[in-house]
Amino acid sequence: MPWCDECDRFLSPASVRRDGTCPTCSRPVDRGKAKGAAAAPAATDEEPLEPVPWHFKLLLAAVALYLGYRAFQGIEWLVGQG
Repeated sequence: MPWCDECDRFLSPASVRRDGTCPTCSRPVDRGKAKGAAAAPAATDEEPLEPVPWHFKLLLAAVALYLGYRAFQGIEWLVGQG
């Protein structure tokens, strides 16, 4: 994420000028790990992703069960209408 030290704020990568300067103060910005930055690490240097937390998997399972139950209720309701 590009950072401007002078303005003391983050900038969106699209808002940084082509020459790498801040659109507000016209000073060079630290491009950080922005897409297309010259200092960005190569794809082989990326850190591996952390595993998905167990409670997120539990949440997904609960949502799937709930939606399945609601679909069953909807189908049962439709059959009862006819």
